[in-house]
Amino acid sequence: MKRWSTARVAALGYLAASGCDAEITSVGAWAPVVPGSSYVEAELGELTDGFTVGEDGRASAGRFIVPPGGMSSDEAPGPARARYSFEAPSRGEYVIWGRIHAPSAINNRFWFQVDGGEWYLWRISVGEIWFWDDLHDDVRYGEPLRFSLAAGTHELVIANAVDGVWLDRLYFTPDGDEPPGNDTPCDPPHSIEVGGECLPSCGALKGTECGAVACAGREPLEAYDCSVCCRVEEP
Repeated sequence: MKRWSTARVAALGYLAASGCDAEITSVGAWAPVVPGSSYVEAELGELTDGFTVGEDGRASAGRFIVPPGGMSSDEAPGPARARYSFEAPSRGEYVIWGRIHAPSAINNRFWFQVDGGEWYLWRISVGEIWFWDDLHDDVRYGEPLRFSLAAGTHELVIANAVDGVWLDRLYFTPDGDEPPGNDTPCDPPHSIEVGGECLPSCGALKGTECGAVACAGREPLEAYDCSVCCRVEEP
């Protein structure tokens, strides 16, 4: 199967070189400030079996990728693939970030794999905004996966889990670095921006349960990820 090489991505001008100062290059796009880090536009990967390219003026370079509609695959990676090559200039631990738009707790996840290793489900809800998030294991928010990589070329593969979630850009960087540019008063996934307000998750409200049976006779609480949320004990 043909794959995009790092050299080809660089030739297209979308793989940013390391620099000394941050530089805004487009909406949500920054040149790296840490040696050994690089950005890649999601739409420049090798897209197969259902991933397509969409357009949004808030996305870097105005484009993003979206998985096939009407398909859910939470138990195993779906058939759609987006493949990316990236360079590790030296041996060490690396973290990968993605800039995503996930409108709800239903449309909020991808599968990913590095160098043919274990598949992980990457889940986060961000509401009506674009947001940089580290690649982590399922709901282990704030715990980025650290990949021990040898110097040389490596591969990231993204697969579909649900529809309706968008991926704009990727950032490959040594552990400890993160891309600048997030701009939200909320705290995804504990609260997300919807209609200009921060709506909490049911769990973030503490001492809560989600479900009509558990909440029967109790005062409902507003939560973005639960249609019937209530407090069952004092937090």
